[in-house]
Amino acid sequence: MKKRGAIVWVLAAVLLLAGCGGGFDATKYVRGALNNIYLGDPTEYMEQVEITEEEAAEEYEQGIEVEADFLLQYYGIGEVSDEVYQQIVDMYKTIYQQSKFEVQEAVKNGDDYNVEVLISPIDVIVNSEEDISAAVDEFVESADPADYPDDLSINDALAQIVVDTISANIPDLGWKDQISVIVKVEKDDAGYYGLSSDAISQLDQDMIAY
Repeated sequence: MKKRGAIVWVLAAVLLLAGCGGGFDATKYVRGALNNIYLGDPTEYMEQVEITEEEAAEEYEQGIEVEADFLLQYYGIGEVSDEVYQQIVDMYKTIYQQSKFEVQEAVKNGDDYNVEVLISPIDVIVNSEEDISAAVDEFVESADPADYPDDLSINDALAQIVVDTISANIPDLGWKDQISVIVKVEKDDAGYYGLSSDAISQLDQDMIAY
């Protein structure tokens, strides 16, 4: 199962605000957008986009929440408590800080630009699969149903297993082989630039290996 329509919607509102005219730098735009989305660093992004620091921070938080929602969907876990959900969010903030990507020089293509991004997918989640499976099996075998009277309590327990297992493996986090993604930066009829939705989805689903 791969990601994901939601991230496209979350990012599109900001990415369509990229500057136009002679001052536009497609390489800086792509690199700045990725720095903000994954590292929470809006410095270069704000040079290219009409956005405040607070708005950039909000977009970063929204992106993290999309990832948290995807994790629950990925493992088939329903609604969890606010406390457990925040633990998932905090875990992803830690993981995102290890994002590795290299933005190459933009190549003009008519009115648009092609920008190659070299991504090294983070491997901590895919490498935690066996540990998570074993921990869940142990939970199913040993748990007392009386301790989990409703779906929320069960969901919290399962999500906690996933978070604890992945978090324990973060110190040994690594990266898979680089993947090359060609990002198209398109100019609209009003003269503004934005990443294509396909590019946003591809970049996002490759940043962390599942």
